[in-house]
Amino acid sequence: MKAIKNGWIIPAIIIIVNVCTIWISWDSLPDTLPAHFDPQGNASGSMERTTLIFYPIISFIVCLVAYAIPYFRSDDRGLRLIGLHSLTSAITLTILSSTLVTLTFGTKPIFMFAEPVIMVLGLAAFIICLLKSHKK
Repeated sequence: MKAIKNGWIIPAIIIIVNVCTIWISWDSLPDTLPAHFDPQGNASGSMERTTLIFYPIISFIVCLVAYAIPYFRSDDRGLRLIGLHSLTSAITLTILSSTLVTLTFGTKPIFMFAEPVIMVLGLAAFIICLLKSHKK
C-alpha cells in the first residue's frame, strides 16, 4: 500500500524534468517561439518565450488540486488512488510533450502525436480504476 501512496513521485519527477528542460534551453531560445503546429510541423501561431514558464506551473497546480480531493484515497484497495496517479502522470507527460514540441520548433512530430495518445491512455487507466473500485 505504501507504493500506491508514493505514486505522486512520478508526476513530480515529470514536472522537474519539464522545469530542467526549459531551464537548460532558455538561453538558446528566441523571444518569440512558434506554437500550434500542424501535422507537417508548420507553425500556425506563436507565443512569447516566457509562456513556457507556465507549463510546469500548470502541471503542478493540476496535481495539487487532484491530490487534494479526499475521494481518491478512500477505497480499501487503493484503486482510486492508482487511477489518480495514472491521470496526473498523463497530464504532466502531455504538458512535457507540449514543451518538447515548442522547444524543437515542431521538427519532432513524435512529441505532437504523443500528446493525444498519452491523454487517452491516462484517462482510460483512470476510468478503469474508478470502475473497478466500485465493483466491490
